Amino acid sequence: MTQTSDHQSTMTTDALDDGPILVVDDDDSLRELCSRVLMAQGHEVHTASLAEEALALAAQNNYRVVLLDLKMPGMDGIECLRRLKAQGCRADIVMITGYGNVPTAVEAMKVGARDFIEKPFRPDDLHAMLQDILARQRQTISEDPIVAFIQTNATEIGSRKDVANRLGVSLERVSACVQEQMGLSFRQFLHACRLDLAKRLLESTQLDVSEIAGRSGFQTVQHFSRVFSKREGVSPKIYRLKSRAEN
Repeated sequence: MTQTSDHQSTMTTDALDDGPILVVDDDDSLRELCSRVLMAQGHEVHTASLAEEALALAAQNNYRVVLLDLKMPGMDGIECLRRLKAQGCRADIVMITGYGNVPTAVEAMKVGARDFIEKPFRPDDLHAMLQDILARQRQTISEDPIVAFIQTNATEIGSRKDVANRLGVSLERVSACVQEQMGLSFRQFLHACRLDLAKRLLESTQLDVSEIAGRSGFQTVQHFSRVFSKREGVSPKIYRLKSRAEN
């Protein structure tokens, strides 16, 4: 049985930069909330209520981001995720999960999801996550696989060992590569990647500093504030005030 999407478009593009965003959820109110928030930010938004519908839309459109509900009637989100990847969908996929389903959402990230967001979420939460994802898509990624891996996974990496294990290289190779390519130690480069994200969140969202610290990969807000102040010369709160005064 063929389903009809809430918003259909024939827009097709070879570049993800100006591609639309797809929201997949069987909850009408949540689809409406996501659409309203995203369209207010200037994005084109398509919606689908079922996984099968999402697969059909993804076969016709080059989406930048797909927000995909974990639990839906019929095909669930993880199976839909697998099929999206199998049919060549290049979008960053974010799983929408209810309370108590976080372990399953984490499992989805191993299948290929970029991140997950837990219901109920605030518009600011959605905005912050999207800003992070789009910023990662826009940033210039190094051609070196070690440096590129750190750039795109800085919030999840805890140490050189995480990089070495994932890429099958030695700890020494990780350090040497970062020093050669970036002129920084591993820890300095990791902090630089995290702080670039933190600065974007401070500039573009209302999230408090503790939330930004966590989203940027820091274990505590105190550590985040120390590292931020050392690099930028001002505290995160002062940086936010100054950036908004300048705009």
